[in-house]
Amino acid sequence: MSRLRLNTLAAAALACALCAGACAKESTSVLTVIEADAAAPPVLLMQVRIVPADDPTRTLSSRFTSPNLGDAGDRPGPFVFPFAMSLTVDASFAGPVVIMMEGLDWDTNAVIAAGSTTADVVPQHETQAIVRLLRP
Repeated sequence: MSRLRLNTLAAAALACALCAGACAKESTSVLTVIEADAAAPPVLLMQVRIVPADDPTRTLSSRFTSPNLGDAGDRPGPFVFPFAMSLTVDASFAGPVVIMMEGLDWDTNAVIAAGSTTADVVPQHETQAIVRLLRP
């Protein structure tokens, strides 16, 4: 194959890849603002569960640690509330969902603060929700 033909094919492949990237679908997510009651203890570890309102057998679950620096070598600092995080959701969860947040004890994983709210998941869009953590 000629060098010109290879360059033309490479340029066409690059154009297709760029178009595919530009035409990619938006992610489905819920921008969740997490607040904490003044009586809630410091939280270093959180767990989130998202459950469709019409099918509680399906659950998305994730754990995350505070990004803040701590004073102990093996522990982060506590979360600073309020903060927002975007929770990516499978588009098949479209419709009403329940978002449950739990602050967990670093050593025992016991629930030390919890809250929940509802939201409407819209495929390929970002929706919003607010969760307030309370001491159980």
